[in-house]
Amino acid sequence: MKIVHIFGPVHDPDEGLWALEEEGEAANEFAKIFEIWQDTEHMYACCVHHLEDLQAAFGYDITAEAAAAELMDEADELMELLVNLGEKNQPGTNLQHLFNPLDNSQPNITELQLSKASAKTRIRKNPKLRIYAVRIAENTYVVTGGAIKLTDKMNERPHTEKQLRKLISVKDWLKGEGICYPEDLIDLS
Repeated sequence: MKIVHIFGPVHDPDEGLWALEEEGEAANEFAKIFEIWQDTEHMYACCVHHLEDLQAAFGYDITAEAAAAELMDEADELMELLVNLGEKNQPGTNLQHLFNPLDNSQPNITELQLSKASAKTRIRKNPKLRIYAVRIAENTYVVTGGAIKLTDKMNERPHTEKQLRKLISVKDWLKGEGICYPEDLIDLS
C-alpha cells in the first residue's frame, strides 16, 4: 500500500488531496472512482442494477439513463469543488469545507478522522456520490475510495460496506505507520 499526492496548493507540497494506491494497481483510488463515474456504460449498468434505490433517493421514478446522466454531472461538480478547495483557489477555504466526519453525530475533529465529501451545494441539496478519506489535517486528506450512496447507513449495501471496511483499514495502516501529520506523507510519495 502506498499514498500518492493528487493535488494541493503550490506553496504547501504536503497539503491537499492524497490517495491510496494498492500494490500492483495501475491507478490510485481517486483516479479510479472518477474514471468509473465518467464511464457512461458503467454508470448506466450501475443505475439499472440499483434503480429501486435510486428512485427512492431521487424521490421519483427516474430512469436509469437519466440517473446516470445526473450522477455524472454530480461527479463533475464534485471534482471541481475538490480542486478549488484543495488548491486553496479561494482565500480562506480548504478541503475541510467539503469533507465532514463520516459519523454525522461526531461534531469534533479527531486524529485520523474517517471523513466523507459530497457535492452538496445550494443547487444540489441531496448528492448521491461520496468520496471517502482519512483526515490528516484541515487541508490534507487521504482518499480511500468512493461510492454512490443511496441508503442511510453504509452497511446497508455491499458496495458501501466495502468502502467502510477499506476506510477503517487505511486509518489503521496510517496509524501503524505513524502518519498523523501532513509532513509525514512526504516520505511516502
